[in-house]
Amino acid sequence: MRKVRVYTAHLRPFAREPDRGAVFVKDGFSWAAFVFLPVWALYHRMWWHAFGIAVAYAGLIVAVDFAGLDPTVEALMGLGFSLIVGFEANDWRRDELYRRGWIERGVALGRGLDEAELDWFRRHPAAS
Repeated sequence: MRKVRVYTAHLRPFAREPDRGAVFVKDGFSWAAFVFLPVWALYHRMWWHAFGIAVAYAGLIVAVDFAGLDPTVEALMGLGFSLIVGFEANDWRRDELYRRGWIERGVALGRGLDEAELDWFRRHPAAS
């Protein structure tokens, strides 16, 4: 049985139909960002985040090589970096939506994205 997750609902402020194209961002860890790092950021059109992740990861690799650390330590540092990105990714996405003018209108609950969207539009019929 999958557990219920929390999603934040983001709507366009001055659109003719603000709920159309609503974005729901899961709260918590992002496995996609953990695995795909800058590709995840590019997928969400977060260009500067993708650039920053790539530069930081490359800098980490160069620093570890320069320090002459054991490959196991290098792997653990890479894993740690990926964990940080995974834990912060959805917050970065929320911040980026806010920066672009989207408004966070509340939360939706569901075992997945589809269920969370149904929950949101069931509780906010004026938005549908």
